[in-house]
Amino acid sequence: MSSRKFTMDDVDKEEARWKNMVAENEIRLLKLYAKQDLGLAYKKAERNAWILRTLRDKKQLSKLDKDPTVILIGSGMYPYSMFDLHRRNPEIKQIGIEIDSSRAKISKKLIEASPAKNAIKIECMDALDYDYSDLTMDDLIFVSVDVDHNNIISKIIDTSAAQVMICAPYDKTWLKNLVNSIKSF
Repeated sequence: MSSRKFTMDDVDKEEARWKNMVAENEIRLLKLYAKQDLGLAYKKAERNAWILRTLRDKKQLSKLDKDPTVILIGSGMYPYSMFDLHRRNPEIKQIGIEIDSSRAKISKKLIEASPAKNAIKIECMDALDYDYSDLTMDDLIFVSVDVDHNNIISKIIDTSAAQVMICAPYDKTWLKNLVNSIKSF
């Protein structure tokens, strides 16, 4: 498709398609784990996933040395990045915030079947409704790349001392990939 014919409606459709593809891949994987053992979700979770990758990319892995509370907004149905962090730092308290109740329910089941069941908590709610006021400057908040985050980040900055970061692969990476694919035509 020529870039001259590519509209904002097309961009919205591509974003929805990308989000759908990610969800379908996770569902396929989780169905496989459910047939065998839900504990595999923890054991086989990606290494150096988004939370750790973000800190590594920003040369800030040392922030984990202070045992911060870590919040992941948009934790999804498969909290593999939280599992990855737990394997590296099991003493860190983690909170996942997921707006979709069915995704939060799946996530809770996976966590309950894992060694992280006492370290990771999932809150099913809109991140705009979460109370960030008790967080300190040592605490870390990560926002999943597929979350509409502008208002959320504003609220965090206004109500909390915590550090907030967009998770790798960072904001609108899917869009950059789409633009690059159009350029190659």
